Amino acid sequence: MDFTALLQKINTHWNQQLPFVLYCNPNQTKVNGLLQHNADYYSAKEFVNKGFVLAPFDTDQRWFCIPEAFSEKITLEASLFDHQDSFIPTCQEFPSDKEKHLRYVSQILNTIQNKTVKKVVATRKKEIPLAAFDLSKLIKRIIAQDISAFRYLWFHPSTGIWCGVSPEVLLRSDKAHFSTMALAGTQRVTQNTSPTWGPKETLEQQLVTQAITTNLKKITTALQVSSPMTQKAGSLYHIKTQISGVFDHKQTTLSQIVSALHPTPAVCGSPKDTAFAIIQKLEGYDREFYTGFLGPIDPQSNTSQLYVNLRCMKIDPQMATLYVGGGITLDSTPELEWQETKNKMTTMLSVLAPMLP
Repeated sequence: MDFTALLQKINTHWNQQLPFVLYCNPNQTKVNGLLQHNADYYSAKEFVNKGFVLAPFDTDQRWFCIPEAFSEKITLEASLFDHQDSFIPTCQEFPSDKEKHLRYVSQILNTIQNKTVKKVVATRKKEIPLAAFDLSKLIKRIIAQDISAFRYLWFHPSTGIWCGVSPEVLLRSDKAHFSTMALAGTQRVTQNTSPTWGPKETLEQQLVTQAITTNLKKITTALQVSSPMTQKAGSLYHIKTQISGVFDHKQTTLSQIVSALHPTPAVCGSPKDTAFAIIQKLEGYDREFYTGFLGPIDPQSNTSQLYVNLRCMKIDPQMATLYVGGGITLDSTPELEWQETKNKMTTMLSVLAPMLP
């Protein structure tokens, strides 16, 4: 099967409203796919089925799985990077959008100043009308994005289309060994200059790393933590810390380690329970699968490649909903946090460019 035939098959699946997922692992042009034979719902929460999972930010909501046993499996090479272009359209931001986000960030800062919480991740969504939705073009442009990231497009009749370009690993596991990362702090890439990280970004990174390692020490062994380093993700820089270790097979399952990690302080806050409660009270919308996680798993062998669902959007033929956010700490400035969300919107805007009015 060539890529043109795959796109025809995917469009048929879409027209029949049957679940499917296409994805590329970081630094690969190989496209992997699962095309489910029926429209049934399969839960991922129990980590029973080998397949591809899509899990929400709020773990009490439904976790989805496209099981390999009930799907056609596809793997093919697709050199589509000539589809990428440098044009990034702008979207109209209304004064009310900005006022709402600034107010939200200020409310979080008040709770931090009162020592209720150390960090909360404030997010927002932006709805953008589409003029000419084209599923094949969307797939090509997603795959053509940042090759160093995990790229995917998912559809289920119960979720709609979700697609994204994630730079953040939640969990990679191979039998006894696993790795994850703490990713926090954001700066725009500027030509011929290296980023300088201030106390705000440094503290944010420390909080994420500390919370992840504390949770993992309870259920794993031989934990190793790298020094912080800068990672380039498309047009943005982040601070990254690599974390790896070994499963305790007598006690630890794939489900348990995912529960210990998700949601991380990079997408929720610290302490996690307090930050989550603030988000539920103040954010004002349902994140659904944004800041959830997704990827292929094989529970029987404790094998997984799971990524945090960032730089993503939900799409129907008339509307794209983009999701962006940033970590709020004591040193945060509401105006700069607003600008950070605008910077993070550029990846998905570039994907949508040919479909906008």
